[in-house]
Amino acid sequence: MPPNSTDIDTAIAERLRTDAALQALVPDGVWFDAAPPGLRSFVRLTLVSEEDTATFPGQRAIEDALYRIEAVALDKSHDTVSAAAHQIEALLENVELVVAEYTWMATHREGRFRMAQADTVDPSLHWQVSGGNYRVQMAPVWG
Repeated sequence: MPPNSTDIDTAIAERLRTDAALQALVPDGVWFDAAPPGLRSFVRLTLVSEEDTATFPGQRAIEDALYRIEAVALDKSHDTVSAAAHQIEALLENVELVVAEYTWMATHREGRFRMAQADTVDPSLHWQVSGGNYRVQMAPVWG
């Protein structure tokens, strides 16, 4: 049976969820794709793309994934999400991820972004967003 690729997603989320410094900056948690309504300060993870490299006899040798990881906050200032994005980088940049049935190869940021978006309910409020795209490469361990 092949290793479970979603275990990689879980490992990234847990690395971020368990960091006290990041929790202090974005206390509403870490969410995949969409956060529940009513939250004001959180981290959002999205799997942007993933490519498998196979070897003979057709098993995956490398899983190469790109994640968009962003700090989001309803805030007048960009300072909090900027600090949270920096903390995310400290937690992931070239830091080994431990995932059952995988060998870690690389984790690095490929680019960063920041933006402000007007709230759809109250345009006088703005959602501040800051983060990066992170490349995660893992080698499945076949049993």
